[in-house]
Amino acid sequence: MPLLSDSVTRRGFLATAAGAALVSQLPLRLAGAEGSSLSNRAEPFAPLPVPGWVRRVTSMAFGSLADVAEMADAGVQVLHTNLVWPYDPLRRDGGGLSADDAARLKELVAACHQREVKLSLGLPPFPSVSLVEKHPDWRVFHDAEGSILKTPPVEDNLGTRIGCNLGPWGDYLIEVCAELVEDYNVDGFSFDGNYHPAICYCPACQAAYQADAHKPLPAKVDLNDVEYRRYLVWRGERLEDHYRRMQVRIKQANPDAAIMTWTVNAGRYGHLLHSPRAMPTRLNLLFDLPMQEWWLDETNFGASIAPTFGAAYLHAVTGGRPCASEPYLMSRGNPYGTHSFPKHERLARTLLALTHGNVSAQSFGWPGHRDSAAQACREGNRRAPWITNAQPLRWGAMLVSEQTRQFYAYRNIPELFLPHVFGAFRAAIEEHLPLRLVNDWDITPEELRKYQVLLLPNAAALSDSQVSAIREYVRNGGGLAATGESSLCDEIGQPRGDFALADLFGVSFRGRPQTTSSPAPLDENFARHLDERYWQERVGVATLSWGEHPLLDDERLRELVPTRNVLFRGPQVLTTEPQEPTEVVCRLQPEGGSAASPALIARSFGRGKVIYLAAALDAALWSYSFPYQRRMLARAVEWAATAPPDIRVIAPMCVQATFFEQSHEGRPRLVVHLFNNVNTAAHHGLPAAEAPLREETIPIAGIRVEFHNHSLQRCRVEPEGIEVPLRSDAARPGVLIADVPALARHSLVVAE
Repeated sequence: MPLLSDSVTRRGFLATAAGAALVSQLPLRLAGAEGSSLSNRAEPFAPLPVPGWVRRVTSMAFGSLADVAEMADAGVQVLHTNLVWPYDPLRRDGGGLSADDAARLKELVAACHQREVKLSLGLPPFPSVSLVEKHPDWRVFHDAEGSILKTPPVEDNLGTRIGCNLGPWGDYLIEVCAELVEDYNVDGFSFDGNYHPAICYCPACQAAYQADAHKPLPAKVDLNDVEYRRYLVWRGERLEDHYRRMQVRIKQANPDAAIMTWTVNAGRYGHLLHSPRAMPTRLNLLFDLPMQEWWLDETNFGASIAPTFGAAYLHAVTGGRPCASEPYLMSRGNPYGTHSFPKHERLARTLLALTHGNVSAQSFGWPGHRDSAAQACREGNRRAPWITNAQPLRWGAMLVSEQTRQFYAYRNIPELFLPHVFGAFRAAIEEHLPLRLVNDWDITPEELRKYQVLLLPNAAALSDSQVSAIREYVRNGGGLAATGESSLCDEIGQPRGDFALADLFGVSFRGRPQTTSSPAPLDENFARHLDERYWQERVGVATLSWGEHPLLDDERLRELVPTRNVLFRGPQVLTTEPQEPTEVVCRLQPEGGSAASPALIARSFGRGKVIYLAAALDAALWSYSFPYQRRMLARAVEWAATAPPDIRVIAPMCVQATFFEQSHEGRPRLVVHLFNNVNTAAHHGLPAAEAPLREETIPIAGIRVEFHNHSLQRCRVEPEGIEVPLRSDAARPGVLIADVPALARHSLVVAE
C-alpha cells in the first residue's frame, strides 16, 4: 500500500494514497450541525478534558522523520505525519504491524521524543483489503441493496474500503489505536476522514436505527425530508459516541494520549457550503485539539473578512479549547500554486490565526518554503506566555447557528446563511467590539447570563428550549439584537408560521416583499452595457428612512447618512406594526412593491432591551455593503447591551482586536491582540480572481486601548517587551488609557 514519504501536506497524502477515484467518494469537506435528537443517550453531552501538555502547545508541523531535527530547532512541539496503516489482525489476536513497519515507527517515535517533540500519527481510517475480504459488511453501504458487497476491495482505491465506524469496524479501529499507544508510545492520532457518511445501510446502521428510532432508515439522502434530517442528527450522535469510546480507550493506555485531528467547519469555503454534513459541530469538543486547513480563497478577493471568521469559528466550536489552523499557501485559483508565495504573507496568516485563538500549524513540505515554516513556528512560540490557557472575554455573543445552516439554509447557503454571519462578524471586527462567536449548544440560561448582549444573525432554526433560554435571558436584563427570520423555524428547520420570539420582537412575521414593478430607470450610458443577469441579481432593493431616536443619535452615522434616507439592498422581512409606534426606529420601503414596513424595532422586554432588524443589515454589509450598515448594526448591538464593553480599542478598521483573560501567578491578566491586516495591494488585480499575497505591511501608529473600571498596575506590549504607561482620562473617571507603539504586524497589549 502506498505511504506518505516526503510529501507532507494533507492533500498530498490523499493524492498518493487514493488517486483520482477517491475524490468523489470520501466525505472530506462537509460541516456539522445540531438538531432534535433520536438517540437513547442516557447522559447529556459533555466535553472531555484535554491533557495538560496539549494546552501548552503553540507550534505544530507536518513533516517526516527527516524533518524532526529541523522542526525541533524551530520550536515545533508536535509532529504530524503518516507512516503506517491499520493492520489485520490485531496484535491481541496474533497480528500487529509488520516487522518493517514496527521498526520504522519505533525509529520515528524515538527521534521525536529525543528532541522533546510529540508524535501525532496520521492514521488512515480505512480497513485493509484482507479485513474487508473477511468482513465485507463492515463497509459503508451506500444503498439498501448492499451493492458495495459486489465490489471487491482494491489496494489503491480507498473508495472500495470505506468502513462504517458505527459498527464493528469502528470498534476495530479504536483497538488499533490503543495498541499503537501501548506498543509504540505514540502520543496521539489524527484522521483525514473518519467522519460519517451521508447515509449508510450496513447491517449495524439498520439495526441501531431501528432500535433507537423504531423505524427503518430513510429511503434516500434528502434534506427536504424531515425524517432524513432527524436521521442526520442521530448519525452525528453515533459518531460522537465512537470518538468518546476511542478517547476512553487510548487514555486507558496512556492518560496523555490525544486526538489532534482534522475537522470540517469553516477552514475551507467548501466546508461552509457542503451538505449534508459529515460530522456534528459539537464533535470538536471530543477532540483534544482539532485542526483545520484554512484560508477560504474563494471568498477572499482582495482582503475579505472570511478567513478571519474561519479561524474565530474554529475557536468557538472548541469552546475556547486548543485548536489549530494550517495556513494554506495555495492562493491563486485555477491553477493553484506556491511558486511565488511571499514569506510575509505566510507569517501574516499565521499571526491572524493566532489573534483569533488558534495555534500555529505549518507544513514543512511546500517546496521552497521551509524557512518561512520555521519562522512562523518561532513567532508563535515567542507569544506562548500570553496565548496558552487564555479565554475570551465575555461581553457580546454572536450565535453561528449550525442548525440554521444545515436545516434551514441548505438550499442556498451562500444567500441564506453566510452573508448574515459574515456581515455581522465584519461589523464587530471593524468596530472593535469584543463579540465572541457561540454555538447552538451555548444558548442556555447558564451560558447567556455571562454576556451583556446576544446577536442572532438570521438564526432561523431555534429549538423551543433555546427560545425559552433567550426569553429568560432578556427578561432578566440581557440584551438581544436579531435579524431577518430569526426563530421562524424549529431546530430542524420546520416553519413555525411566526417568530417564536415574536413577543420579544414586538411584531409578527407577514412574509417577504414582492416586487411587481418593471426595472427601474438607469443612466443610459450605464444601462447600455447591462444584460439580463444584472436585473436578475438586482433584488432586495428598498429605501430605509428614519427620524429622531437615541439609537441613531450618532455623529458617525450622521456623517454617513446626513439625509436619514438611504438605499438598502439585502434580505427583507415584512412584519406587523408594533403596538407602540415609537418602537419603530427605521422604516423599509421595498422598491416597486409592498407598502412601507418596520425595518428596525427597538423596545424593552422585562428588564432587558431588544433590537429586531427586519432589514438584514448584517447580510447587506457582506453582499452589497455601504458604511452606514456597519455603523447602524454596531449601534444596535451597543444599544441593546446591558453595559458597554470595559475594554475598547481605538484604531483603524484594518486593525483586528481580540480580547482574552488569563490567570498569571494567581492574579488576573488581560490580553488584547492587535493584528495589522492592511493589504497595500488590495483590489489592484482582477476583482473576480485576486487573493491577497502580501509582501509588506505598513506600521500603524496612534492606536490606543482603553480600560474601563479595571484596577491595573502595569501594561506592556509583547513580545517586544515594551512598557507602556497607563494614563488617566480626567473627563472619564475610571478610564485608563494605553497608547500603543506603532503596530508592525501583531502585538499583544498585556495589562496586569
